[in-house]
Amino acid sequence: MPEYLIDSCLESYAIANLRCEKEFVTRLVAALLAKRFVILTGLAGSGKTKGAQAFARWMTTNSITASDPFVPGAKIPSANITYIVKAADQLAVEFWNDPDESKAIKVVLPRALIQEWVDYISANQISADIQARQIREAVNKTTKYSSQLNSFETVFKAAAFASLNAPLTTTTAKCYEIVSVGADWTSNEQVLGYPDGLDKTRYVRTKILDLILHAHKTLELPHFLILDEMNLSHVERYFSDFLSAIESDEPLSLHSDKNDDGSPAIRDGVPGEVTISPNLFIIGTVNVDETTYMFSPKVLDRANVLEFRATADEIAGFLKSPARVDMKSLSGKGTGYGQTFVNAAMAEVSLANLPPEICDGVSTETELQQRLTELFVELAPIGAEFGFRTAFEITRFFFHHAVLTGPGWQFKDAMDAQVVQKLMPKLHGSDRKLRPTLAKLKLFCETHDLKLSLAKTNRMLERLSQDGFTSFAEA
Repeated sequence: MPEYLIDSCLESYAIANLRCEKEFVTRLVAALLAKRFVILTGLAGSGKTKGAQAFARWMTTNSITASDPFVPGAKIPSANITYIVKAADQLAVEFWNDPDESKAIKVVLPRALIQEWVDYISANQISADIQARQIREAVNKTTKYSSQLNSFETVFKAAAFASLNAPLTTTTAKCYEIVSVGADWTSNEQVLGYPDGLDKTRYVRTKILDLILHAHKTLELPHFLILDEMNLSHVERYFSDFLSAIESDEPLSLHSDKNDDGSPAIRDGVPGEVTISPNLFIIGTVNVDETTYMFSPKVLDRANVLEFRATADEIAGFLKSPARVDMKSLSGKGTGYGQTFVNAAMAEVSLANLPPEICDGVSTETELQQRLTELFVELAPIGAEFGFRTAFEITRFFFHHAVLTGPGWQFKDAMDAQVVQKLMPKLHGSDRKLRPTLAKLKLFCETHDLKLSLAKTNRMLERLSQDGFTSFAEA
């Protein structure tokens, strides 16, 4: 991920009347690349939702040029038979070999496997007169799917050549959604929808599900789900399955419909289960007041938490020339970085592979190990120590923060960001419980020049003195 992504983003922000510090944008982008779930917190009206929306609109496109011959009713010719597309969605296509349902043999094939055939035919310049069996034998050597699926070789051959020969069309595409969380969100049905209990052919869809399915269809493009006021309801009630799916890469169950032959069926364009694809990024916004619920450690442990704060100088500067943010001017300006952004989020990274001109001779791995071990020891007495997942995600953040910053990167800047974004959000408790730990954390921040973390620590200590209790969100 080139460091000039940040400069390009800030140039677009300036044109759109959006004020944002370079270091904050760098921390946001590095957090998204380290883990596809970020939480933005702060005062109401401080710009959390606008900030998330601005980056999503800047990074995503409004239209996609592609070819798709698999629309319901389409006829896919082969040498001896014409197949009919009965149903299709972003994940799979259902083919019939006869328009009469009583006579038809029905098969549902993954689009990704059709693409394997397309890739092989294209890479090897295969002509349409080659035997389907020959292509099947070649694809079987490298396929990610069961060889039994490839036994439908005549269908795959017909589908692959139909895909290669389909004309390009431009369609409107929205690769981000802003969804307001409701106080009545008590299950994942508000996220993933549900099968209609009265109409066996209907699935009640949501904007979130549609975005998930669209992300699967265009894996090369980043997609953003912005959950606004995420803690207006208990997050664990409606989002725990989603969080687990991000961690495990296991599919989410949507319905259990089956075809006559027992294979998974597609209901109303919705498959029986779906995974969270690696090109889907989630940004949640959080307001802290008497109408909201606090996040559990389970949620906070899975995210970077970035705080929006407005200083008196910033408010004064804004009041000199107040102006609305021009979101339209941001649309699609950063799409050139989309594929690279997705690839970077998926890539395995190592601090040992950072370019020497960025590290400036410093052993980043060794120093990070020492600092995190110090913090682990200090946080353990109050049960706020971190696990292997947090340590892994901090390492990824360091790598991406360094690459995005480029030459001149400072270890302390990334360390500061991760202390305040990954380790401190879970801190809450009474004066008796928390003050000794916060005092040690303050000394750590002063020793290593961690300005953001030090300021947050001081605010939490002040709240302890005033109220006898404090939490990250309320300080």
